[in-house]
Amino acid sequence: MSASPSMRPCARLRNSYSLLLLLPLLAFALAGCLTPVRAVPTPTPWPTPVPSEQKRYTVTRGTIEDRFQVIAEVAPLRWAPLAFAVDGKLGSVLVNEGERAEEGQILAELIMPDLLEQLEQARLDLSRAESVLWVYENELTFDLERAQLEARRAELLLQQARDAGDTNEIALQNVALQLAQVNLREIESRVDPSLEQAVARAKLAVAALERQVEERRIRAPFTGQVVAVGIGLNSMRGPLEPPQRRAEVPAFSPFIVLVEPEPVELIVSSQAARAADLVIGKEVTAIHRWAQDQPFPVHVVQLPTISSGDRFIPGFPGSIHLSVEGETPPLVAGEFINIQVVAAVRDNTLLLPDAAVRRFGGRTFVVVQDGDRQRRIDIRTGLESQGMVEVLEGLEEGDVILGR
Repeated sequence: MSASPSMRPCARLRNSYSLLLLLPLLAFALAGCLTPVRAVPTPTPWPTPVPSEQKRYTVTRGTIEDRFQVIAEVAPLRWAPLAFAVDGKLGSVLVNEGERAEEGQILAELIMPDLLEQLEQARLDLSRAESVLWVYENELTFDLERAQLEARRAELLLQQARDAGDTNEIALQNVALQLAQVNLREIESRVDPSLEQAVARAKLAVAALERQVEERRIRAPFTGQVVAVGIGLNSMRGPLEPPQRRAEVPAFSPFIVLVEPEPVELIVSSQAARAADLVIGKEVTAIHRWAQDQPFPVHVVQLPTISSGDRFIPGFPGSIHLSVEGETPPLVAGEFINIQVVAAVRDNTLLLPDAAVRRFGGRTFVVVQDGDRQRRIDIRTGLESQGMVEVLEGLEEGDVILGR
């Protein structure tokens, strides 16, 4: 049954409306289809590595020196590490590093108030004992002089009686002379040993206390310069922080180092690398770090005599000594100096760069380029310095060697 004519216009309207809704969707789909496809970039090709040509070296003749460097320390010929003789707490330090000290000057002392009071009392006791003895000896001297005069008077009177021939007077004056002589002998023997003993005891007490005080003091044994102050010094340079009052100070541990600024020498540790190459009489070159344009020669004059563990004692017997002579830059005790040593020099010898020498499995060899062929040749080397090697056996001048 067909639709009625009245329904046809409505159907056409619905179809038109649906078509209008679909048009945007179709346009969007067509736009997506028309978008161009992005092309994938072609990868950049890597260049094929070209092997580099091996470096070649030629055996030449020349001079090679075996040089090395050690560090030396400036040391005074006369110096002394000073220490307290007993343990104690630090009382005062009376000098600073760099100051001059006169012989006998007190440089430092430990805390010892009771000991100082005892010493003062002992000195007073000694003074009193000496005063008593002095008064007694003065009285004895006067009595002795009077007795001597009385004896002399009796002798004169006796002689006068003899000259007069008076027998009775002679007898009387003879007795008077004998009495005067007895009195003189009595006075001469009248010495009180207890007074002298008291003085002797007082002197011993003072000396004992003075010795104890001096054990707690450090005095300058000679006129010089203080270069270091600190607890447990083991060099001629003091610690960064000065010692504090009441700090514990061990006995016989260097606390102050006193030196005579001149003359000086250079010392090298016996443990330094290649120290064995420094022999008596050898001349080396010293270079001060602040005056590198003023090198100066020094000579080895003494080798170590004891183990280097005993280095910090006067004379540095555990070190190598180098004498300083002639004009030099200012040298201060404790400074470090570079020492340039030429151990050996070879002239007109075969030389090859170290880059051409190969070492493997206990062998020392090179690869020689002989025309189109390559050969391995064992060689014997000598001195090595600054990238060059001395060739003693195995090669000739002009040989071409391939580098490593």
